[in-house]
Amino acid sequence: SASPTLATLIARSLAQGASDGTELAIRVNALAKAGRIDQEIVLLGGAVQSGEPGAAALYATALLEAGREDDACAVAIDPPPQSVPASAKPTRAAFLIPAYCAAAKGDQPGANLALQLARDRGVQAPVPFAVIESLGTSKSVSLPKTVETFDYLFLRLDAKSLPASLAAKASPALLSLIAHDEAAPAGLRLAAAERAASLNVIDGAALAKAYRDVAAKLTKAGTPPELRAKLFAALEAAPSAKIKAESIDALLASGRDAGIEIPLGEALQPARADLAANPEAAEYAETALRAAVLAGDTQAAWAWVDAGGNRLQLWQLLLAAADPSDPRTATALAEGVEIAAIGGLPGPLLHRLVAVLDALDYEVPIPLWDEANKTQQPSDGYLPETGLLSQLKDASDRGAVGRTVLLAAAALGPKGPADANLLALGDAVRALKRVGLDAEARRVGFEALYAHMPRKPQKKS
Repeated sequence: SASPTLATLIARSLAQGASDGTELAIRVNALAKAGRIDQEIVLLGGAVQSGEPGAAALYATALLEAGREDDACAVAIDPPPQSVPASAKPTRAAFLIPAYCAAAKGDQPGANLALQLARDRGVQAPVPFAVIESLGTSKSVSLPKTVETFDYLFLRLDAKSLPASLAAKASPALLSLIAHDEAAPAGLRLAAAERAASLNVIDGAALAKAYRDVAAKLTKAGTPPELRAKLFAALEAAPSAKIKAESIDALLASGRDAGIEIPLGEALQPARADLAANPEAAEYAETALRAAVLAGDTQAAWAWVDAGGNRLQLWQLLLAAADPSDPRTATALAEGVEIAAIGGLPGPLLHRLVAVLDALDYEVPIPLWDEANKTQQPSDGYLPETGLLSQLKDASDRGAVGRTVLLAAAALGPKGPADANLLALGDAVRALKRVGLDAEARRVGFEALYAHMPRKPQKKS
């Protein structure tokens, strides 16, 4: 999902166990496609304990993807029966894991033997085979169109085979591995971490750690990811609040272009924590406010609204939608028409705001409804196929949390809440709230509104 909130909810739902081997395979495959390794380990750990055929090999693979190499190599994996296709994931893993574990320990004969058994079984693994054959030679290994976990693990045996361009070809599960791999080349790890963040495979905390780890190894910064890492790492030592605010402004602008604005906002939370009290940062109030709301820190965001004057008053309406418990929410909604007029709130965004508030069961003031109705309700955005919204309501009425989450994601479409049709957006938010996911429903509403908030140029001295 293009929504960080829904991506996390989907992973949680998929990890809730499976009724049989077929359902297990579907859930594991979906988690692997989403790069959600921790949830995959939880799901497969239970399957191994229950003796599900093939689960041990997949479990060991997930452990490798989590960087837990010793644990993975200690898993007992029985060779699958001949009836299981050689192309099946459990079959490939059952033969490639022993080969990799032997090679990683320097046991070349053991690795060669394991790979020969894989060949005899009909396993197709051109990259691992080529890497083992090229070790100790000057031969290079060409990369396939999509680089999978085992490709990377074997390529890692010879560091010269790991260019930064590999990240563009890496599967989501592999992106997660590389983003956390402290031994990966700096350029590759950065590229993988940022692409993983853009796909909602990793969160802001993991992105921040990758930046800090890699920045210390960089002698120069030539690529945009390297520049962001150096700038991020230098924030804590910034000589003044003004320079820190300028750096955060540059990072958020660059991160938006790279499709990682939300995780970058989360990563910046510690760095901008003390800016609100410093008048030197006042001209960057909107930047600091954006960083705060991206990280879910509504209290800090309210403080910036209070300090920013008329130019930031419009943000009261977004904060009201994000945090109904704040005592300032009722006042903001009551003054919504005046705030919308002062801030120049576009008609389509006002319709979107009212739709979100209504779906969250707010008491939307009549003047705000009337103001929205002065302009035509937008009909653009993703609208799912006929019947899906009815299925979503039925699932939420029955309290089927996991099914509701998946249907809500389907209803909002491939680009997430920011691009959803108002009808689909309202129904999805309403359904999530109906099954008790109140905080997540508000965050989905926030994502839908934030993407359309007007961006005002900052005045810089």
